Amino acid sequence: MSKKRLDKHPEPLQAVRPADENFWTDHLLTRRYRFPASGETERDFSVRIEHGGHGFFFPLGTSDTKKAAAKARQIHLAVVEQGWHAVCQKYTRELIVSFEWCMNPVLWSYTTIHTLVGERTGQVLDLSKTDPNRQRVLIVELNDEIRRALCWSIDQQPGFCSAPCLTAQAFKAEMMLVKPRVVLVNRNLASQLGFEFPTSIAPIQSGALALTYSVHPDGDQMFVSTPGGAEGYLAKRVKPEKLLDPILNAANPTELVTEDPLTRVKSYFQELLQRQSNPNNSVLAKLTRREYAVLALLSKGRTDKEIASALGISVWTTHDYIKGIFERLGVHNRIEAAIRFLEK
Repeated sequence: MSKKRLDKHPEPLQAVRPADENFWTDHLLTRRYRFPASGETERDFSVRIEHGGHGFFFPLGTSDTKKAAAKARQIHLAVVEQGWHAVCQKYTRELIVSFEWCMNPVLWSYTTIHTLVGERTGQVLDLSKTDPNRQRVLIVELNDEIRRALCWSIDQQPGFCSAPCLTAQAFKAEMMLVKPRVVLVNRNLASQLGFEFPTSIAPIQSGALALTYSVHPDGDQMFVSTPGGAEGYLAKRVKPEKLLDPILNAANPTELVTEDPLTRVKSYFQELLQRQSNPNNSVLAKLTRREYAVLALLSKGRTDKEIASALGISVWTTHDYIKGIFERLGVHNRIEAAIRFLEK
C-alpha cells in the first residue's frame, strides 16, 4: 500500500499555507455562543486559525460564505507573515474567560467574549459622571482588547459599572481613586498585586471583594487548566452580562453579598446543580459502555492520546467516540461534557 493511501488524515492546519479561498470554505464554522458587543449574529461564520503551536477562533462578521472564506484566508496569511501579536491587535478573537470563585471544590463560572479591537470609548471612568447608585468594579487587565470586553460586560450588569486598570503599577492608585466594591484581576497578575491566595472570592479591603479570572483560547483549554485533586468540580456557563451573579443577593439581584461571599457562591452553585441534576442523569444513561468509559477519562482531564492508550484503541477512534458523546449529550466541548458527567 502506498504512503499516500496510508496517510488517511490531512496535515494539521498549521503545517499548510492555503493559497485559495476554497480551502477555507470547508473550514468555516458557526459558533453557538455570541458576544453581543461584537454585533455578530447566529448566522455569521467563524474559523479556527492555527500556526506555530497556537490557535484561536476568529469571528468573521458575515454569513456570506465567499466573504467569510476570503477573510479567513486574510487572517491566516497575516498570522504567517506578521505573527500572532499583530494579528490579535487587528482582528477580533473568540476567547473563554473563567472566573475562579473557589478551588476546592472547583467552582468556576465562564463566558465567551470577543476581543474588542481598534479605537473604542469607555476606557476611562469619569467619576464625576458616574451614577452613584451603580457600584464600581475595577478590572485589572493588561490586554486592551480583553479589558474592553470585560468592561463592556460589567457595564451591562444592572447596578454596576466598570473602571479599567491598565497596569499592575497603577493598581494602588486606582483602588484609592475608584473605591471599587469588586476587583477583577487576571490571575497572571495576582502575585504582583500581593494576592497571597488567588484561589477564591475574598475581601481585599473593607467593603471590597477580589476575584481572579483566567483567559483561555477555547473551552477545552479551560478544562485542562482546572486544578487536580479537588473534592469536586462544577463550572457554569453564564452570559457576559451576568458575570457577578454568584455573589449577588438572590432576592435583590443588584445587591452585592460582602459578608461571607463564599457561602453565597456555594449556595448559587448548589441551586444550579439541584435544578440540572435530573435531566442530565437520563442523558448519561443513553451512552454506550465504551462512550461512558471515554467520558469518565475525559472528565479527569486526560488527553485523547492518554484515553486511547488506557482503552487500547487508536487516537482517531477516540476522536470518533468523543464526537458521538458530544452529540448524545448535546454539548459542544470537553468542559460541558465533563460537567454533565460530574453532575451525575
